[in-house]
Amino acid sequence: MISPLKIEFTRERLVINLSWKTAAKTFFLLALSITAGWLPIPGLDAASRTCLVIFAMAATLWITELIPPYATAIMVIVLCVYLLGHPDTPITTDNGRIDSYRIFLNPIASPILVLFFGGFVLARGAGKHGFDSQLARAFITPFGTRPQMVLLGVILTTGLFSMFMSNTATTAMMIAILNPFFLHLDQRDNLRKMLVLAVPFAANIGGIGTVIGTPPNAVAASMLANLGHPVSFLRWMMIGVPVAAVLLLVLWGVLLLMFPPRKDRLEITFPKKLVVTPGLAVVVITFTVTILMWLSQPLHHIPTAVVAMLPIAIFTAFGIIDRDDLKRLDWDILILVAGGMTLGVAISASGLSDVIIRQIPFGHIPSVLIIIMVVLLTALVSNFMSNTSAANLLIPIVTAITAISPVLGALCVAFAASLAMSLPISTPPNAIAFATRAISTRDLVKYGTAVSLCGIVLILALFIGFGDLLERIAVPVLTSQPAG
Repeated sequence: MISPLKIEFTRERLVINLSWKTAAKTFFLLALSITAGWLPIPGLDAASRTCLVIFAMAATLWITELIPPYATAIMVIVLCVYLLGHPDTPITTDNGRIDSYRIFLNPIASPILVLFFGGFVLARGAGKHGFDSQLARAFITPFGTRPQMVLLGVILTTGLFSMFMSNTATTAMMIAILNPFFLHLDQRDNLRKMLVLAVPFAANIGGIGTVIGTPPNAVAASMLANLGHPVSFLRWMMIGVPVAAVLLLVLWGVLLLMFPPRKDRLEITFPKKLVVTPGLAVVVITFTVTILMWLSQPLHHIPTAVVAMLPIAIFTAFGIIDRDDLKRLDWDILILVAGGMTLGVAISASGLSDVIIRQIPFGHIPSVLIIIMVVLLTALVSNFMSNTSAANLLIPIVTAITAISPVLGALCVAFAASLAMSLPISTPPNAIAFATRAISTRDLVKYGTAVSLCGIVLILALFIGFGDLLERIAVPVLTSQPAG
């Protein structure tokens, strides 16, 4: 990993820490990205060449992390607006001719971002008032004190929470809950290691379950909506929750196989019971109503993004979260998703996706092989870069492949991106667990890769064997259309 550029600003002067080695690599990689525009690819015009340069630059910066991923996302938006979005050169879309710069700014106000923002606010309010830890108590305690059952309780609780909260926040909360228990495990390193590994793996898997569970899901849902295939919150859950549930059970089996359980009885100490306050009551009621409205969308037909505005309005109006809480939200994730959606719009509107697809004879490759290639490539790439960045780069291309349905392709990428568990840098949950020093990089490579491979096999079996059924569940309108 290349050391990042560090900038320190003081009142007296601006100090820039940039070694010659890092500077040389930076200029070399950027120059390499710019040369992509001159590749002899048939069919490239001025707009698609410019977009290819932006795509190569974004991929380079997201992989190397020379600058923070959100900074790369902002750069993508700015470059698309300035280089592709001239008001005097309108782009023809399905909705007619519009000023092209507007289509690159529209993702900033996307309903998917509003949905994610509402999820962040909901999780922040629940965490601030202790509602999340009390829910964890309610879910884990019934599993008893046998090690294997405690492990199952931790896995299922973490997976469930990560469906509705940031998987990063879920991991931090569960590690904090388990920390007092870890103090008594000095002589039982394997047990401690098993529980620490279970939390980030379960958080990564659980995120598959809902649209707001992990950013790649939001990227997939947004791009499918732009293509005319909107996937509702409930319909995503109808596919994602069973997949996540099976993978969580697989995770439990893998960890029990690799860490044979002891006969000791385990007891996890939770925070003391909370005193019911008006603020907690507001959180509980709002949390419950929001989740129920998300699940019952087919009955009331209120869009999920509109429902997500409910906790935003209530929590800020009643002082459940304040200005400092808003500052601590994951704004960088929202920016990263927006940048990815803008890149997807650019790749499609400039015609670059069509040019790339024409270079590979997908029409002569069996759809089964394409799905295998997509899942394996996504899982591999996501281990070395942000899974959100990987989804941003791959989904626009995959959805343009006519040999498979865009719905199937986007879901493949979104699900496979959540299976990156082999390195500390693969996902924030992995990094949080690694920071406990209870596990090593070797542990993540060994056990994370094993869980990932099991997940890849399951997802491939699901999408290859039941692809048509998944399409009909996700977007019913596709029942009257051929699958690719």
